Amino acid sequence: MNFYFIVSTEADIPSKELLTKLNSRGKVIIIRHKGKILEIKQLKSDKSEKILGLDPKVFGWDLDVKSFKYIPNVKAVCTSSTSFDWLNPKELGKMGIVVCNVPGFSSDSVAEYVLAMAIEVTRGLPSLIKNGWKNDFKNLPILLKGKTVGIIGLGRNGKRIAELFQGIGMNVIYWSRKTKDKRFKYVELDDLFKISDLIIPMLVENPETKKIITHRRLNLIKKTAVLVGINRVRAVWDEGYILKKVGEGKIGGYALEGEGLKDPTEYKGNVWPVPPIAGYTKDAFDNLKKIWVENMLNAFKGKYSGRVN
Repeated sequence: MNFYFIVSTEADIPSKELLTKLNSRGKVIIIRHKGKILEIKQLKSDKSEKILGLDPKVFGWDLDVKSFKYIPNVKAVCTSSTSFDWLNPKELGKMGIVVCNVPGFSSDSVAEYVLAMAIEVTRGLPSLIKNGWKNDFKNLPILLKGKTVGIIGLGRNGKRIAELFQGIGMNVIYWSRKTKDKRFKYVELDDLFKISDLIIPMLVENPETKKIITHRRLNLIKKTAVLVGINRVRAVWDEGYILKKVGEGKIGGYALEGEGLKDPTEYKGNVWPVPPIAGYTKDAFDNLKKIWVENMLNAFKGKYSGRVN
């Protein structure tokens, strides 16, 4: 068995201690790469059974699944991310390839970052920046304590966000397709949009979830409400429509995280763009690498922890 780690930087490689666990089961091969997977000649020529550990940054979060027709004996693909839509797990499943992700490795880091984003946008930092860091006191910011936060999707990250916001004194309501938690109040989705002062979607991006947050539901939002969208989760709603409504003063504000965002001064209204570093803490990355290696070791044993297809 060959264990491949296809990574973009040295920092993405698991520790020697973790790699030793795999070395006892087969050969560990580390490849630094940037581009298409089919460009890696060693994968095409290696006829041995193999498990691939893929860093999504290598492929720009877009894997050419059809290329796997030319890569022999792939038993499993283990991504070093929670998001797995970029792997097209259904298509890989049709080829007999199991796909595993790393769930919940950065729940604490993500929750803290989301809290910071929510505070920054509700405190009107975009307006302060546009006004040369001067406060004209015409539109005083709101306090989150005592307000209602609506969380859409109560997976690992959603649950940790709920705990953190409840900890600062917010009323937590949620809607989730599967998960239920008695610590928080479950409401129907339309009610969540009507009631919430702060709305945070935490759904996995897929064709189903993209149908959940419609324009009709976005039109139910209170004029003073604020939205927070992190990285790839932003794809579950029409961001252009949200930005338009914020610019028109029909939504109180929007904090968004991701790559290629503009400067705050280039957005109309209370829009707070931040870099995609929600999960970027040492603690989270140590945890990620540990789970990543465990997934590959379990795949070798046929257990497939974190399986998504």
